This record gives sequence, structure tokens and C-alpha cells, in this order.
Amino acid sequence: MAKEPEEHKMSFMEHLQELRSRLFKSAIAVVAGVTVAWNYKEALLAFMLRPLEIAHYCRTRACRPTVILHWMIHTQEFVRVRSRPGVGPGPSLHFAGPTDAFVAYLKLSAIGGLILALPVVFYQVWSFISPGLYARERRYVYPFVGFSTLFFVGGSLFGYYGVFPIGYEWFLGFAGSVPGTSAQIIPTIMMEEYLGFTSQMLLAFGVVFELPLFIFFLSLAGIVTGKQLFKFGRYFTVIAFVLAAILTPSTDVYSQVMLGGPLVFLYFVAAALATVFGPKESRGFRKGLVKRK
Repeated sequence: MAKEPEEHKMSFMEHLQELRSRLFKSAIAVVAGVTVAWNYKEALLAFMLRPLEIAHYCRTRACRPTVILHWMIHTQEFVRVRSRPGVGPGPSLHFAGPTDAFVAYLKLSAIGGLILALPVVFYQVWSFISPGLYARERRYVYPFVGFSTLFFVGGSLFGYYGVFPIGYEWFLGFAGSVPGTSAQIIPTIMMEEYLGFTSQMLLAFGVVFELPLFIFFLSLAGIVTGKQLFKFGRYFTVIAFVLAAILTPSTDVYSQVMLGGPLVFLYFVAAALATVFGPKESRGFRKGLVKRK
């Protein structure tokens, strides 16, 4: 069996220097991504507005979830439906201050830049924690970077296509007349608030979908085993659907299943991979990080 490379414990100052270096490289990648995203800010805005457009159209028409999902994927079909005579105006965005639109575009570009820089950011994260791993575990750097990016983007897109339009339709359903009065509740959607909320939800779904990968990493580090993960599976199923109920504003079962189902599936995939590639017995938490000479 091959020997582990000679190692020594890192001092506190070495940790800080390493962290500063990794943060600086990640920041450079994010700034570069923001610069690219700024040049496509109108296209990004159109992309972010699609769930709101469909939700606005469906709020008085009781569209089926499957139809909404179909329109989200096939945009041109929704455009043809939306352009029919008598449909009425679409949603409108407002901004109060003269700089609000600029700030909203800047935040949108920041989110786009962060997503573009994800491979570099995840690589820097792995490089920072890799000195605390054994040599055989450091080999997973590129799979870790690839799957981390894939899961984050996949989770964000899943929320965007499967949850956002249904959730926004539910929110817009509170508009209308107040029973017993002549008053009307009219939604006035502010550009900065809408983009901020939608961006935060995209990030939330991306982070949630990183959970199975994090669990698999714990198994590689010897903290948990595949057997333990399978035993905990029944409890995670409950946790996943509770989390789905919190993240999805709509009360319909479809939205909760659309988020909770994939989470449970990914969890058991991670448990299966941990059984194959991870240690058979838990080694517990490592004591201190180490650094190769």
C-alpha cells in the first residue's frame, strides 16, 4: 500500500494566508464573470422575467402545472399564446429612485457572474480543504468541482422551471377586490425587489441541491458511512419534504413533490456512492488540518 506523503500541521498564520489566497482568486473569477454578465444584462432580465410573465397570465386562468412547465421550457409557444387578441397587458416592473434600475441590473449581473465563476470558486474551496484529506481523497478534486457546479446550476434551474412560476402565480392570486368593499389590491412589482427575491431563491435552490454532494464528501472523509446514510434515509425523506414545504410558497402538493422528490433521490444516490467509494467504518472528525511538504 502506498505511503501517504510527508505532512505537517499548518499554523494559524498559514491557514490565514492560504484562505486569503483562495479568496483573492475566487474574487478575481467573480469579477470577470460579472463583467461578462453585464454585457448580457437585458437577456438575463428577460430570462428572470419569464416565470413572472407566465404567472401573471395564469393567475386568472387556472393553468395546470404541467402546462406551466411546458411553457417555461418552450418559450415560443407561450409567446404565441400571450400575443393572442384580448389577452391584455403583461406584468410591468417599476423602480422608485433614478438609480434603482441600475442597481437592479448590477445585482443581476453579480448573480450571473457568480454562477459563471462557480467552477473556479469550487476549485478554490477544494484546494483549501484538501490538505486535511488523505492522498487518495485529493484525487476527487475535479469530480468535486464538476459535480458541485452541476448540482448548483441544476438546483437553480429546477427551482426556476418547476417552482417559481407556480409560486408567483400563488402570490399574485392575493390581488383583486376585497370582499365587502370597493377597494382593489393591485400588485405593484418593483424591479429591484423582484430581481432580488428571484436571485435569492435561485441561490437557495442551488445551495439546497449541494446537500447530497456534501453528504458524499462527509463519507469520503470518514465521518459517516453509506450504511449510516441508508439508515438515516427515512428521516431525511421527512426533512426533505418539510424543507420543500418551507421553500415553496404554494400550498399545492405538486410544488412540494417537485422539490422534495429530487432531494430524496439525490440523497440516496449519494448514499449509494458512499457505500461503494467511502470507508466501511466511520473514522470520526479529523484532528487539525495538515499540509504536504
